[in-house]
Amino acid sequence: MSSPLSAALLVALLGAWFGHANPISHVPGAALLFPAALFWIALKASSPSAAFRSGWICAAAAYAACLYWVFIPVHVHGGLPWILALPCPILLGLYLGLYGGVFSSLIHWARPALSPAFLGLSAGLLWGGMEMAQGTLFSGFSWLTLPAALAPWPAAIQGLALVGEYWLSAMFVAATAWLILSRESTFSLLLGIATPLILIGFGIMTLAKPLPEGESVRVTLVQGNIDQTVKWETEYQEATVRAYLNLTAKELSSGPELVVWPETAMPFYLQEEHALSRQVRDFVRSQEHFTLLTGAPRYEVNLSTGEIGYANSAFLLGPKGETIDVYDKEHLVPFGEYVPLAGLLPFIRRLAHSEGDFVPGNDPAPLRWDRLALGMLICYEAIFPGLSRERVRAGANLLVNISNDAWFGRSSAPRQHLNQAVLRSVEQGRFLVRSTNTGVSAIIDPRGRRLEAGGLFHRLTLSYPEVLLLEDRTFYHRHFAFLQALLPAAVALLLGSVWWLRRRRASFGMK
Repeated sequence: MSSPLSAALLVALLGAWFGHANPISHVPGAALLFPAALFWIALKASSPSAAFRSGWICAAAAYAACLYWVFIPVHVHGGLPWILALPCPILLGLYLGLYGGVFSSLIHWARPALSPAFLGLSAGLLWGGMEMAQGTLFSGFSWLTLPAALAPWPAAIQGLALVGEYWLSAMFVAATAWLILSRESTFSLLLGIATPLILIGFGIMTLAKPLPEGESVRVTLVQGNIDQTVKWETEYQEATVRAYLNLTAKELSSGPELVVWPETAMPFYLQEEHALSRQVRDFVRSQEHFTLLTGAPRYEVNLSTGEIGYANSAFLLGPKGETIDVYDKEHLVPFGEYVPLAGLLPFIRRLAHSEGDFVPGNDPAPLRWDRLALGMLICYEAIFPGLSRERVRAGANLLVNISNDAWFGRSSAPRQHLNQAVLRSVEQGRFLVRSTNTGVSAIIDPRGRRLEAGGLFHRLTLSYPEVLLLEDRTFYHRHFAFLQALLPAAVALLLGSVWWLRRRRASFGMK
């Protein structure tokens, strides 16, 4: 491996690892070193193919390092032998690294045709388009985005309410590229300094403003910390129910109006009439002053065909213990809740428990009770900007993310997942309450500030007395379709313009 490539690989690895949540030390701004390394590769490469190859190697290594935790659910809970599970994060990194390789290759190809100022802008557009493609193609995996790395710095992410995740990435990467090109252009230096200063200055001013007015509710989150390896065993179901009931009972003196339990907190069919479901409903009925939201599996029988469909669901129970409404998870996890190409991959089994593959829901309407309109995001639905927007568009005044991150053990994944959820609150201008089995549970305000947050693998409760039910829509929400269409259109215009300029230069015999 050449010395320049080794240096770029080291910068990309350190930038991605420390820039995103990790078990050692999280330095959000370091994430900018990752696109910086790929841009530098593009400038130094001898050809587009060499840029692609080097960019792919660096990006694949960085993604694989940050996603090392994929090994844990595949091996520990999926039963795949470690020799077969170990390559999984590497394979995922190799796939995601293709986007990095394309980024470096296109920057190298565009450089002769563009001025430094336009080349930096192109880098931003290409990076934002790359992240959008990652979150869309093949069911989408919008996980290690640049704004997610910056989520612990609320001042850096307030632009999400204006332009959303992918455009904010584009702006920060453009600024990074301009700084790298500053030796070639004073104007690039000015752009590279001004852009982040404007973004962060806007963020500081936004954080200083009061939140919009809205009715407040007291919300309690319960983190049961149930061992995933025994969770679905029948003999442990009674203990699981008692754990959640006891934790909730300790918070009732504070008068919560909404209590939230995690994804599949109840490891049985709550819709059925049996001793365990009666315990839950009788407990809620005995208090008569709060509603309970809990995750549980659900099934539905098609009376005409006899087929049974299974869903990963959220049940909203009213003060009398009755089921008010149910939400079925819409965006399922590949290999977790269903197996793509199951006929070709018979040796792979689902990680999630059910009698068969889960069926996706198709109703983004909020779960309603009294003043509450709960926009549901189950598990990694929180990583997709469009899903939270659909819930707010349907009338949600509070976003609720329930998850079970016990699959990932004591790894980076739970905190990386939390950072993605933070982005949704800012984009949509909503409080987001997040209840998980083993952490990280949190209450997040519309500015992305973590008002309450728990630790990993602790049995705990979190309460907040003034969760606001908001109705205002952000600029990003109102213009979502336009902004989503504008980014790929801008990338297409960029590529078309570079192609034309290169042909024009070639026709005049210019290098």
